[in-house]
Amino acid sequence: MSYRNPRYINQSVQGSFDKLQDQINRTVTKAKDVKKDQEIADEVQSNREILAGANQSQATITKNASNNTVGGEIAQSKVGAYFNEYPARAAELAQELAKNPKPDNYTELQAELENINNSPETMKAMLTNSQDFLNMKNMTDIDPHQNKDILLASQVFNGKAGFSKANGFDFNFRPGDGGSMEMVFTGEGYIPPYPEDYTGEKDPARLKKFGPEGYVMNSAGMTSMQSQDPPQSLIVSTPKMSTQINSTLKDTNILNGAKFDDKGNYLGGGTFDKSMLGGEITDRTFRIDGKDVTYPVRNVDRSKVAASLKPAIDEQIASFMDPEYGNDGQARSIWNMRIAKDVSAVNFDDDLAREAFGLSADTEITQAHKDKWSAATKAWNYTDELTDSQRQIFNVMYKKFIVDDIVKTMESDSQDMLSQRISNGEITSVDLAKI
Repeated sequence: MSYRNPRYINQSVQGSFDKLQDQINRTVTKAKDVKKDQEIADEVQSNREILAGANQSQATITKNASNNTVGGEIAQSKVGAYFNEYPARAAELAQELAKNPKPDNYTELQAELENINNSPETMKAMLTNSQDFLNMKNMTDIDPHQNKDILLASQVFNGKAGFSKANGFDFNFRPGDGGSMEMVFTGEGYIPPYPEDYTGEKDPARLKKFGPEGYVMNSAGMTSMQSQDPPQSLIVSTPKMSTQINSTLKDTNILNGAKFDDKGNYLGGGTFDKSMLGGEITDRTFRIDGKDVTYPVRNVDRSKVAASLKPAIDEQIASFMDPEYGNDGQARSIWNMRIAKDVSAVNFDDDLAREAFGLSADTEITQAHKDKWSAATKAWNYTDELTDSQRQIFNVMYKKFIVDDIVKTMESDSQDMLSQRISNGEITSVDLAKI
């Protein structure tokens, strides 16, 4: 559906209406491209119902969902409908403003006409921002503990199978305050949809719905979020810990001469300072040229590695937690999707608790410490402010995650790493090519 240009709109903005349809068409194309990156996982747990369709396969959802359409095409028709009344209203306003004497509400009418004149650019910005805010590139990296309405709105906006108007969901545009526009998501439906001929009792747990007032996204609010440095996000995608680890390796140069690919992924190699080695020695036997050869191999001193990595890791933590420029949404997703899956993060450990809570080595651990740990290591939501305990435990466990991985790399049996740990008096390295 298209819209007509109002005859009485200021000539300086007349072209904006002409350009809007082109923008909408481009948005539709973009939506189709984005759709390729938005596959719902085949099997998910019940707390990921909105993200993946209530433990049903994608094939089942697609089969049951009737009249499903692409989100961008939905938006296109709705934009056209939104502007249908604008030409006539613009003509009315122009006539009122031309009267002599001026009407009592002249200022209000003038502001309304100005909003109409600016509306194409406002709508264009809203469509563009919506594509960014409501796009989920990788479903497996979306933390299901996020705001339900946002996740549900993303599915509806992008026309995901089962989240169409045919199944009870919808969204529309409406004017907002101060010349802004709002996109309002409403409705409810069963996920996955029941077949049209289904007559049995429906499971209430499968009913997903917006609140009575719907979920509202404001154009001015979205523009403000986009203008932040860095831009803010509605849907948090979980950073990959491999990326954080690779960044630490590169920033600290702890493995001098290490090889990385164009994306910053560690490929191998690199030498580390021998001061990183500890005093503990383990005899290792290797088969070389048909003979067993034993070498004393020194272990890596974890505490020294941790001290060397600390500045880079602290900077990463600050990017998640520092109120000045941190994004604690990513900290929450990292905790829920990465760290908390490590049993050491949720199982109480005396030493880790002492480190997290700033206790001395001889401080007696009490039940109060254990309770504080237990409360802070549950799944983190996206509505409550993070507690001091959550921040303290995150700092310790995040550092542990990265240090453990890098120490594991340094203590691996690769030729590059193992040869640096051989210790036998004057012999500090050996050619292990034949091992």
